[in-house]
Amino acid sequence: PLAVENKQTSRIATIIGNGKSRANFELNLLLTHKAGVLGARSMQTYGCNGLYRDCPPTFLVASTEAMCDELVSSGYCDNHIVYANSRMVMKYPGKFYLVPQDVIANAGAIATYLACFDGHENVYLLGFDGQRDNNLNNNIYAGTNVYQPEDVHTTSYYHENTMARVMSLYSEVNFVRVTPTKGYACPESWKELPNFRQIDFWEFALEVDL
Repeated sequence: PLAVENKQTSRIATIIGNGKSRANFELNLLLTHKAGVLGARSMQTYGCNGLYRDCPPTFLVASTEAMCDELVSSGYCDNHIVYANSRMVMKYPGKFYLVPQDVIANAGAIATYLACFDGHENVYLLGFDGQRDNNLNNNIYAGTNVYQPEDVHTTSYYHENTMARVMSLYSEVNFVRVTPTKGYACPESWKELPNFRQIDFWEFALEVDL
């Protein structure tokens, strides 16, 4: 893999999930971020699975074997930092970085864990929608390679609870969910956490000086 010297110029990170709400947000604003509050000069981004198809985050998490196969075939791993579990690191020597402590979870929770592990104190969560009211596959890549169809019924229970565990574990980190509107439905298990809050796109842009 590429040599990594992870020198942070801020303590701010954004985790980019693949909920459909992020389709209305200009991701390049994050990837080219050069100034901000809290003394920030740049922002590290952590992405999930298929995000690489649209833009390269600072770090990408691949949580399934099928996605790892796609990433290797695409050549993305040759020039970008991608984290995966020990089985994928062994299957594809030199292609992936091992998730610290080989934590097994969904990509969003692992990416959030990585940001905390790397020392970020303010972690923004963009595109973490859940499955919404109809319980259909609310993923921006639904129906594409390695992703289930849009009409598959699923729930957010596992994803919401693994994320809640990460936020509870890192109680000193501030977690901020970024949504299109202030009234966007929020998981109850997240609302109860003292280190969690929710803001809309406009507030996010102001807070991190996009």
